[in-house]
Amino acid sequence: DWSSDVCSSDLMQKFPVKKGLSSAEELHIEFSEYIDVLMGHINPPIADGVDTLFEVSSTYLARAKEIEIKLLERERASKIDTSDELKKFRTGELRSFIELCKSAQNQGSRRITVALSELNLKDA
Repeated sequence: DWSSDVCSSDLMQKFPVKKGLSSAEELHIEFSEYIDVLMGHINPPIADGVDTLFEVSSTYLARAKEIEIKLLERERASKIDTSDELKKFRTGELRSFIELCKSAQNQGSRRITVALSELNLKDA
């Protein structure tokens, strides 16, 4: 069920991302853009000051975990050949992307902590 709809909830994420599952090639293209953002090659979808890296990486991580869950459900529901492109995507690119998001999320969290510490020092 590929849907090109964009999911937007003001309560959950600060910017929309795609939803649903598509082909391995379409997922590759989607995640390549996310990688370019996390690596600083292109501008992020939001500008939220010191929170930007944390917010963007958290949203990308949530999207990646959504894909992972859908792929695992697919594998559980039917016999999937080891040469299946989506299985290869899950065990390769997706797994590495999840690690990249976690690292960026940690770095974003550290930036927030430093900014709060500096703010507290100025107020003291």
